Amino acid sequence: MLYQIGIILIVIVAALIVAKKFNANNDLIFEDEMDEDELKQLDEEID
Repeated sequence: MLYQIGIILIVIVAALIVAKKFNANNDLIFEDEMDEDELKQLDEEID
């Protein structure tokens, strides 16, 4: 029974590490936070 608790704790720690790595890529910038030059540059890159 003790090894089952250990395995569960290892799985929980691994899930927390994976979730933290996915959450670290939260560097999104929204349109309303950009100035006109940045918006024009994005439009040119898309076209």
